[in-house]
Amino acid sequence: MEYEQIIKTQAAKAFHVSEDEVNIIKRLMGGMSHLTYHIQINNIDYTYRIIGKDGNLFVDREIEFQNLKNIEPLNLNNKTVYFDVKTGEKAAQYVEGTVLSSVDYHPYLEDVAKTLKKLHHSGISPASDYGLIRRLDLYESYTNMRTPLYQELKEKWISLYQKKHENKPKVFCHNDAQRSNIVIGNDQIYLLDWEYAGLNEFYYDIASFGNINFEDALVLLDVYLNRAATLEEKNSVRFYRMFQVLQWHQVALRKEMIGLSQVLHFDFKLLANKYLNLANQLYQEIKG
Repeated sequence: MEYEQIIKTQAAKAFHVSEDEVNIIKRLMGGMSHLTYHIQINNIDYTYRIIGKDGNLFVDREIEFQNLKNIEPLNLNNKTVYFDVKTGEKAAQYVEGTVLSSVDYHPYLEDVAKTLKKLHHSGISPASDYGLIRRLDLYESYTNMRTPLYQELKEKWISLYQKKHENKPKVFCHNDAQRSNIVIGNDQIYLLDWEYAGLNEFYYDIASFGNINFEDALVLLDVYLNRAATLEEKNSVRFYRMFQVLQWHQVALRKEMIGLSQVLHFDFKLLANKYLNLANQLYQEIKG
């Protein structure tokens, strides 16, 4: 009830209505960092997001807001109706649908690939480069925790990036295209949560799809390419998934550091170790 009251208070301010006019429908589950609720005001349905503890350390809200405006012509996202760049609070039109992580994704692979291609081939410029190496350095600055294995894997990743990927074509990427951010609507697929959007190699979005099981990303890759992927293409997906788990390793360490394991009853230290081990496994697979 405490969270619902916060949502009521903030949504009332954003929409300039009384708290009594804000009806809470339900909390939308997905990420652990933020509070996002389905609400109703004057019989119109919205989602309302409040940023969780430390959530603004990892995201530039000015850039997020600009990217949301940039992608509007593509009709891939639910329409944003309120955005506070200082707090990150956001309201958007509610989209009725099924979150892809809650069902078998295989029947929707063609639609997911088509949606990602629509973004990647749009020719629209994002508000910024994703800044892979700079981003990892930033995340590290919030923990100051770098085990020898982490340092070794990071150095090997950077070496591979500079040799094989740094000068490859970059496109507008969502950069968090995991299934919990994909909603199957009545007439289309929606790609939600554009916090991390930016210029990147398209393989990054394919890799994000494998956040639960990496092999799922390779299944999507074949559909995206309309053919069986080569070993080099598969390794490009492994390469970017390796980066992602190094990145989330640092985020999980930060969550453990600030006490969120106790608050959320979730072992972020264990998760951080799992991410690091997966990064090592992916690197060994790339080496062959």
